[in-house]
Amino acid sequence: MGIRDGEVVLPSGPPQQQAALAVLALRCGHAVPLHELVSGVWGEAEPESAVTIVRTYAWRLRKLLTAAGGDPQVLARAGDGYRLAEDPLSVDAFRAEQLAAQAARARAAEEYEECAALLTEAVALWRGEPLAGVPGPFAERQRSRLAELRLALLEERFDVELLLGRHAHLVPELTAFIREQPLRERPYGFLMRALYAAGRQADALAVFGRAREVLSTELGLDPGPELRGLHERILARDPQLAPAPAPAASAPATPARPAQLPADTPDFSGRNEAVAELSRALTDPDRTALAVASVSGMGGIGKSTLALRVAHQVKGEFPDGQLYADLRGTGTDAADPGTILVSFLSALGVPRQEIPGSVEDRSRLFRTLLDDRRVLLLLDNARDAAQVRPLLPGAARCAVVVTSRARLVGVPSCAHVRLTEFSTQEALSLVRRIVGAARTDPEQEAALALVTACACLPLAVRIVATRLSSRPGWTVAHLVARLADERRRLAELRADDLAVAAAFELGYRQLTDRQALAFRSLASVAWPGIGLAAAAAALGLDEAEAEDLLEPLVDAALLESPAPGRYRYHDLVRDFARQLTPADENLAVERRLLDHLLAMAGEAFRWMVPGDPVHSTIAAGAVRPGGPRFADLAEARAWVITECDCAVHAVQLLVRRWEAAEPQALTTAADLLVALSSFGQDIPYAQMALAAEALAEAAALAGNHRAAGRAHFICGNAAIQETRLARARTHAELAARFCRQAGDRAILQQACNDLGVIAQFEQRYDDAAGFFDEALVLAREWGQRSGELITTLNAALARIRGRRAEEALPACEEALSALREMADQHGVAHALCVRGQALHELGRYPEALAGYRECLELCTTAGIPGQQAQVWYRYAETLRVMGEVEQALEAADRAVAYYRTVPGRDRDRGYALWTRARVSHSAGHREPALEQAREALEVFTRTALPEAAQVRALVDALADGGRSAPAA
Repeated sequence: MGIRDGEVVLPSGPPQQQAALAVLALRCGHAVPLHELVSGVWGEAEPESAVTIVRTYAWRLRKLLTAAGGDPQVLARAGDGYRLAEDPLSVDAFRAEQLAAQAARARAAEEYEECAALLTEAVALWRGEPLAGVPGPFAERQRSRLAELRLALLEERFDVELLLGRHAHLVPELTAFIREQPLRERPYGFLMRALYAAGRQADALAVFGRAREVLSTELGLDPGPELRGLHERILARDPQLAPAPAPAASAPATPARPAQLPADTPDFSGRNEAVAELSRALTDPDRTALAVASVSGMGGIGKSTLALRVAHQVKGEFPDGQLYADLRGTGTDAADPGTILVSFLSALGVPRQEIPGSVEDRSRLFRTLLDDRRVLLLLDNARDAAQVRPLLPGAARCAVVVTSRARLVGVPSCAHVRLTEFSTQEALSLVRRIVGAARTDPEQEAALALVTACACLPLAVRIVATRLSSRPGWTVAHLVARLADERRRLAELRADDLAVAAAFELGYRQLTDRQALAFRSLASVAWPGIGLAAAAAALGLDEAEAEDLLEPLVDAALLESPAPGRYRYHDLVRDFARQLTPADENLAVERRLLDHLLAMAGEAFRWMVPGDPVHSTIAAGAVRPGGPRFADLAEARAWVITECDCAVHAVQLLVRRWEAAEPQALTTAADLLVALSSFGQDIPYAQMALAAEALAEAAALAGNHRAAGRAHFICGNAAIQETRLARARTHAELAARFCRQAGDRAILQQACNDLGVIAQFEQRYDDAAGFFDEALVLAREWGQRSGELITTLNAALARIRGRRAEEALPACEEALSALREMADQHGVAHALCVRGQALHELGRYPEALAGYRECLELCTTAGIPGQQAQVWYRYAETLRVMGEVEQALEAADRAVAYYRTVPGRDRDRGYALWTRARVSHSAGHREPALEQAREALEVFTRTALPEAAQVRALVDALADGGRSAPAA
């Protein structure tokens, strides 16, 4: 029992797992209840854990099938059991039975060559004993049945090949068969006929003697009347025992030349690369097999329009005609391939009464008619590979274009295009072509807003353009305003028989109830996308069950899967799903997602700030047994970066309906933001701060001081990073006030630290020292060792800025040593940077450079780019005062380049530019120095930082010729 991957047969696991696969495979396409699986594997001797074991087997088999190139949903849950959603003809047993039926029809039609070929193909599917070594009562029954089927097929093939006159060829094979199966009477007759026809009468009579002896000895029977009659005919030298080979079938009549392509779209726009790629594949003169070009994508994406454009563009290369069929695969009444073949055969000139009855025979005749002809087929809206295969020609000179929502992995294609939304320019071009430049060009901004509201979905863009074209009194801006309400957007995207919602409805109707519920449930929370683990948690399922529900949604083009284990909605599909969802249906979904995100973010926080007791204060507390685990900091960081947007969106959803949510939900949301905040350099902190501000307001209204304090802390911290000091001070003060009221000493310590940083930035060093002292007391009381050390370093910075570096250096050394022991890489990097500044101020430049170099190496290894950029400009300044100007220029340039690409780090950008200006001045480059100093002045002035006065003095001096420019 194995799984075929191309020409290779892969093992399918231990014996009992093979037994489970046998039950599923031989009931392919049908739901197999759990009790039937258990019974088929163990019979009456099922173990107590049978259900668990079967579920494990199903999970393993799904992985094996997927690894062999199968769809992830090939083994899907069905009720309490499973269904192997595979083409039955991919199972050798079903394929053999199909070939046997086809052979029987060929024999009845006296097509003996075809019959023999079919039987040979069927017998070749056996590779030894069927289900060898597979235990269980089901496998035993099937083993007997399949063994008997093989013998029957072999006997039928022997008979047909005798009719074709292949007597001598059969003698060795029949001799071996009789040796294997000595009690089957019919093969003795075949061997007698073969020997007699080959001119070996005596040998033929001897075979009869052996048959009589074996049957008598083993069974106590004489040969039957058929064998005795054959014996007598051989004795009488009957000439009819060696008939002439059967004549070949007559060739069908010359087919007609059909031209069935629908009209091309006159205002076709965009897709130039796709048109070129598909056209090249279909007309490649060097191809040696049938050219199949496939197009897939969601409803309304423009698959049919593209396929028609390509077909019309290349049809001149196919002088024998074009065939077209809408396979209706997206609806509930998908076209039957047999019916389509009747239509095609009729178009090719075959009289209806001469069209065979079976799909297989129609397909065979279809391939015969197209052999050595050049015909183009367009198969639109295919459901699956099984619907398409019978419609494919065999001739290499033909070509096929197929469209479908999901890619048809079972149909080999020489080119495949997965369509996505229009680019903005493609969408605008289509609007311009339909509406006219005279109306769109004066409203270019409104036209851009229009296609943005359509999410650049081609069908939606065509609809709005058509509506504008038919309403000359409307402006583009008017239609944009009508589309602004997301609740009514889909209702506006309708024109005549075109409707965006209808395109989505076709796919939605094909979903099971559980798939439909999952589709509706995730629509509001999966923004901009969602991982499998988060989706499973939101749905209240394990990951395997969630995947079983979500992958069919991808196949139906209702979900996109941009990467393994990640899912997202197209904007308009999300609108469609939201319309189907009652307002209160998703509260439980949103809460489960928040809990999951907090558990994951809490574990990530533990990796980022090891030993920080803040971890124990979040609502999830320490990670629960069996909860989320990351292998290392890199894995934790990758998760945060990937899911941060989804987490922030989850908080925003809660804030919109906080009054209807559970009271604890606000605390969960605040803790989630605190846990994520430790990754500030890796995430869009400003976006998170917007959600935190709304959360702070809701928490204050709800009287949840703990959540309000934590949310204000996030806002203040973000404002510090953006150098918005007044805003930062307001939020930090509010955070401290709410934390005092809630007794939240862990975050109060950090709020006090932030107030000290703000005072330090404003050069209020005495105030900064006071805030840092309070933060240190709180950290020591709370046992917050990492917070204590970071605050110690911040206090040291205040002393350095206040010209007291000799006091700061011992504190830096102590903090650095402790942070090394804690393996806190971010803390170590920060400590090295602060210590370097102290050494610089003390004139110990070589030691400062050594510390900076160590910090740069650590930041590279640990992936801390923000700290690294800060060290580059500090490093550049030390090199400058040591006279190493060229190296200083390179270091300063690195810092400036980084801060030009990172938003919200104005203070550091100003310092980097200021340093670069001083280095340029030292190198004698006055003009670049002046330009950089002016840019630094703009930054410091805009952010109201006191450094503006010092930079202004540098600018004035440089503008005066640079003779009296200050060195620092």
